[in-house]
Amino acid sequence: MKNMAIIGFGRFGQLLYRYFKNDLPLGVLDPYQAVKKKYRRVPFITAEQLNGFEYIIIATPVSAIESVSEEIASHLADGTIVMDVGAVKTYPLAVLQQRLPSRVHIIGSHPLFGPDSAAHGLQGHTLILTPSRISRTALQAVRHFWQEQGVEIVELTAHEQDRLMAWTLALTHFLGRALVQLPLPDTPIATRDYKFLKQLVRKINRDTMELFLDMHRYNPYAQEMRTTLMEAIESLKKQLDHLQKEIE
Repeated sequence: MKNMAIIGFGRFGQLLYRYFKNDLPLGVLDPYQAVKKKYRRVPFITAEQLNGFEYIIIATPVSAIESVSEEIASHLADGTIVMDVGAVKTYPLAVLQQRLPSRVHIIGSHPLFGPDSAAHGLQGHTLILTPSRISRTALQAVRHFWQEQGVEIVELTAHEQDRLMAWTLALTHFLGRALVQLPLPDTPIATRDYKFLKQLVRKINRDTMELFLDMHRYNPYAQEMRTTLMEAIESLKKQLDHLQKEIE
C-alpha cells in the first residue's frame, strides 16, 4: 500500500494510526473538532482530500456507516480500496455497496483484536476478511499488507461472519454487560474461575455501550442467540427450582 486514510479517530482508529504512522503516509478524517484540538500533531484531512489515498479504513461505529459513506462517496479515486472494521458485516457492506461508486473496491473486515489485546503488537492476531466488491488483485494486496504485519487472515462471507460472531462475540458481551449489574463481591476466597469471570466483565465493560448496541442491533443473528440463551437459562432455572421444592 502506498498510503492510508483512517476515518474515525476513536480507540481503534488511534491504534491503527500508532502502528502505521512510521511506515505509511497517513491521513485521518474525523468530524469532531475536540479530537483535532487534542491531537494537534495528527495529520487530519478533509473528505475532499481522500482522493489522494489508495487504502481507506473506516473505523467508525457501525451506526455511522451510512452517513460516512454518503460523505466520502464523491471524493474517492478510481481503484481505491475501502475497508470497514466493524464487528458485524452484512449491514455495513450492504450500505457501502449501495452508497459508494462501482469504480472503488469494497472489503469488510473484523479485527479480532483491539486497543487492549494489541497494545504491544499485531503479531499473531487474527483479521477476518469478508470480500464484497473487490478484484482478486486488490484482495491479494490487502491480504499481503496485513500478513506483513504478522496478522493471520481468515476469509469468510459476511453472513458466515455474523452468524459466528453472534455466539462468539455478541454472547460474550451480552453476558459481560448483564453481569456488571450484579453485586459480584471481591473476596480473598474467590476461585480461579470466578477471578477469570470478574476479569472478563471488567474487560468487556471498557468498550463503549455504542459498540455493544451496534453488535446486537446490526447483527441479523444476534436476536436468535439472545432468545436461545434466555430459553436455556429459564430451563435450567426451572430444573433447579424443581429440585429445591423437593427438599423443602
